[in-house]
Amino acid sequence: MQKIPECRSMNFSIYEGMLNRYKDSEDIRKSYESRGLNGLEVIRAGEPDEGKILPDMVNGVHLYFHIFWMDWWKGNYERLDQEFDSREQWLEYFGGMSRESYLNSLRDDLAYAEQVGAKYVVFHVSEVTLRESYIYKYRYTDKEVIDASLEVINTLLDEKEYPFDFLVENLWWSGLTLKNVRLTRRLIEGMHTQKKGIMLDTGHYMNTTTQLKTPEDAVAYLNKMIDKYEKAQMLHWFKGMHLQLSLGGDYVRKQRKEWREHPIDFDKIPFYELFRLAYDHACHIDLHQPFIGEGVREFVERVAPKYVTLEYQQNSREEYEQFVEVQSKILKWITIH
Repeated sequence: MQKIPECRSMNFSIYEGMLNRYKDSEDIRKSYESRGLNGLEVIRAGEPDEGKILPDMVNGVHLYFHIFWMDWWKGNYERLDQEFDSREQWLEYFGGMSRESYLNSLRDDLAYAEQVGAKYVVFHVSEVTLRESYIYKYRYTDKEVIDASLEVINTLLDEKEYPFDFLVENLWWSGLTLKNVRLTRRLIEGMHTQKKGIMLDTGHYMNTTTQLKTPEDAVAYLNKMIDKYEKAQMLHWFKGMHLQLSLGGDYVRKQRKEWREHPIDFDKIPFYELFRLAYDHACHIDLHQPFIGEGVREFVERVAPKYVTLEYQQNSREEYEQFVEVQSKILKWITIH
């Protein structure tokens, strides 16, 4: 008998552009419930929710994150001087030199999650500078990023016992990639709570190779990874899943070839212009499309996560609703008409 995940969520960024797509909270609720979902995984963007996000709608909260933060966290300020246009600029970007500025942003999100009764929160365990995202050579190892992330996580968890699951998400840069079972165990066992687990982002794991051509290739690649965790008796830690398809390998191979032939002179590009370019670059790698193909439903049922978010790029309400409807039918969360 099919076991349907407890929380089936729509990814929702709380900012004016997305809120304006809906009349009110009931319009949002109707949108996801009619397509087999039962709530939202929200990320707060510093804007009010206009009364459209009610507590009972929130299944999970994606915590605040910096794409690159290790140099700042470790006090390697000279490196930051090289990444930014000036010291004043990165001081403004990070909110000063004190670690408390980052921790306070995370505390605010954790308080919000507790206030609305979220079942889980999600934390990125990753590090990549804007320049590194182009050249694929990282100054910090996976272990170094994991250990620094544990400092952040445990600072927060040692302060208070939270009622929700604290999930760590994989990416394809330095940090939690899920490629190394031993390092994954180091991260999970190092967290100071029993309410912990992994939020497997399927597309992010696909991004760890450039060889996948089809959704079926991706299913096989994911199953091979899960085989390793099953053998290590760690499959129960996979409590959540961001379900998406990302076959960006052709783009990555083309981009790396262009980089070798025509390297970018990063020093000539202002920081926020490079930030914009790097964001666009990442969106071409990490595609966030519906995961439609043979074996997708069986893979989800094999992992059996409690929390599944259909995490797609949201160019419009209509497009997202169409994507969710197709995916939910594949997963048999709604009846095929």
